[in-house]
Amino acid sequence: MSTAGKRALTAFTCAATLVLASGCAPASEAETHEECASLLGVQGRVVVGMHSDQPGLNFQETDSTRGGFDYDFAQWLGSYCGLNVVEQNLGTTQREGELQDEDGADIVIASYSITDERKEDVSFAGPYMKTKQGVLVRSESRIETAADLAGKKVCAVRSSTSWDQMKENLPGIVSVQEEGFGICTQKLLAGKVDAVSTDQLLLYGYAEEYGDLRVLPDEQFGNAELYGIGLDHGDAELCEFLNDAILEALISGWWVQTFDNNFPDYLDPTDFKPDDGDLTECPDPDAES
Repeated sequence: MSTAGKRALTAFTCAATLVLASGCAPASEAETHEECASLLGVQGRVVVGMHSDQPGLNFQETDSTRGGFDYDFAQWLGSYCGLNVVEQNLGTTQREGELQDEDGADIVIASYSITDERKEDVSFAGPYMKTKQGVLVRSESRIETAADLAGKKVCAVRSSTSWDQMKENLPGIVSVQEEGFGICTQKLLAGKVDAVSTDQLLLYGYAEEYGDLRVLPDEQFGNAELYGIGLDHGDAELCEFLNDAILEALISGWWVQTFDNNFPDYLDPTDFKPDDGDLTECPDPDAES
């Protein structure tokens, strides 16, 4: 078992049994803050790259207020670390570059799917969320199944896992490529495309925000998307620390409550909650760079 896996198992066992025996005593808040500050914080703050156009996950209103699971998770992590969170808006195609830029965000929390290809450029902690891909249409649309999409304009974001899976699983469609799913959704509302395809969780957020849209309930396809926290490539220490933080969020009850606060009540949070055993294996600190 990896070091991260052993730490996660220990943390889970401690939290589940509340045994304060040797080797099982939880770190104090001060110790956690000190460790996080040494790994992540600069001058008492952490800069988090985020989306701003994804209702349910991270959405910035016209009055600049924000809300959503990713936003709340970033704030929770800031509190866990004793750091102030500074939000930095970014687009789907900017996430890797943001982490590789010395002056960019410290971490990225932005519906960021963990993939082997992305791991060549950045590292991940998590996952903290899982979902499959689906289809969003206008409420009055006659489209009821994926088969009805043949010949229809379907929008997704370039360089996203959604784009690749849409092309693979929805044959016969007219693919429309955009820079963000917020743009795709506005095109759908305006009748310029017939559907949007991306992670179902995102689509439910858009449907809830804009009343004239609906998610095809029985259409799920593609691989499970596992959202992680993006961080600098090869940073094993930070990865393990964040995995422990994510585990705390998953087992403490915070995760379910926050999901319920941000998504429609007809969704079952357990369908989207990762198992503690899903935590990614962190980079080997002894491996050559």
